[in-house]
Amino acid sequence: GVDMSVLVGYDGSEVSGQAVRFAAREAHLRGVPLEVITAWDAPTADLGMGAGSVVDPQLADAVAQRAAEVAAEGAGLAGEGDVTARAVPGPAAAALVEGSRSSDLVVVGSHGRHGMADLLLGGVSRQVAAHSVCPVIVVRDDAARFGRIAVGIDGSPPALRALDFAFEQASRHGWALRVVHAWDVAVIGFDANTSTYPHGGILDEVGDAETRLSAEVLAGHADRYPDVALEVTVQRGAPAKVLVDASGDCDLLVTGSRGRGGFAALLLGSVSHKVLHHAQCSVAVVP
Repeated sequence: GVDMSVLVGYDGSEVSGQAVRFAAREAHLRGVPLEVITAWDAPTADLGMGAGSVVDPQLADAVAQRAAEVAAEGAGLAGEGDVTARAVPGPAAAALVEGSRSSDLVVVGSHGRHGMADLLLGGVSRQVAAHSVCPVIVVRDDAARFGRIAVGIDGSPPALRALDFAFEQASRHGWALRVVHAWDVAVIGFDANTSTYPHGGILDEVGDAETRLSAEVLAGHADRYPDVALEVTVQRGAPAKVLVDASGDCDLLVTGSRGRGGFAALLLGSVSHKVLHHAQCSVAVVP
């Protein structure tokens, strides 16, 4: 098959350095190569008088050269292992999304050189999370403090892919997994007849048929990953807020890029968008 890799964006900033270190550990755990990408924009010279601007070839060479040096510096941060670095022209988000087609995982810092504004609409991390064809981890901090991953489930197919990813990550790292099912009565809109369901374990805490369904799904995963210590939280409230609250003592929060009723359009769902903004730890967005 295709040789998959972990792809990481590096722009010389402190936070992208954290992303590289994080990505290097992921590549090592997965046994795949790491690829460090530095993107550069072609500088233009304005000719004035309405003639428009042209790419200044000498300047472009200098910028490309500098970008190659930055990429090499990024590869140096990765330490040992199979690491390649390349500088690519064009917007960073476009290069990373293109690279996601042949990657297992794309890793980006939570904001680039431009600071917090980058986290808002249009920032590199948001664009990559919205358009990547493989999972993306937006790194807030490369230090693992808690040994725990949180994942939100809502019964939708993207949420099941997020659950798969979360179990794999937890198993790979030897971390605990907290599964959060946020439910809102207004969304569910019906009462299940509780007498028709078997009792026992987490099913007892739950008052609606849909969450029972996710409990059954969970049981299957728990069987497949007996090594993963599982915590289940069923909490009433707005999913984004419940997830952000749950992220406080976790190292990674996993969310599907689009939940129930999400558009096929390449936009992050509102929950994953809010989570990306407000989470207290690194965030994995699973397409």
